[in-house]
Amino acid sequence: HCSKEPHQRFLFLKAMTENSSSNSGKGKNIIDEQQHEESGKSEEGNNNRLVNEILSYNESQLKFLLNVGIVKDCELSMPYITQLTSDKWNLFLRTPQFEGIFLGFLKEGEDVRDGIPVNVYDKHGHEFEMMLKKFHKGSISYYVLNRGWLSFCNQQHLGENDIIALRTFRHAITDKLSFVVTYVRVAW
Repeated sequence: HCSKEPHQRFLFLKAMTENSSSNSGKGKNIIDEQQHEESGKSEEGNNNRLVNEILSYNESQLKFLLNVGIVKDCELSMPYITQLTSDKWNLFLRTPQFEGIFLGFLKEGEDVRDGIPVNVYDKHGHEFEMMLKKFHKGSISYYVLNRGWLSFCNQQHLGENDIIALRTFRHAITDKLSFVVTYVRVAW
């Protein structure tokens, strides 16, 4: 059980929303990153509004998880924020942004190139077993969260354009690499 107030536990950084889930596991959005960056500037204001909304809503969604005591030493990473695409099979995570958030939680001997079994929790503390793996395609590398991502999306009723925040932590009892996913559904 974490005794600190939520605003003392978390530092929220402004993050940019980005597409991370791809087309049929091919990393299309990762490889087409330049196209994404060249998309219309009119979306930027809407994305900033959504980022602010998820960051403020995010703190209230995390209270339950922290109060049940599964987060080791009450240490959660900064949020990795992304917008979902139509692919529900895999969650693609861009290397520089994601690594900056989660590498501090990785233990010696855990090799994401081989894949690491992880637990992913929703805002109610429900656990989903998944796999985190790092892939390389040419000069581009990216992480994929899968083997359970589809089930998570279906149970949470998540779909294309919804915004998620992924935070890394170590489980207080098992010390297993874990994530909590909070989200804002977007009506387009």
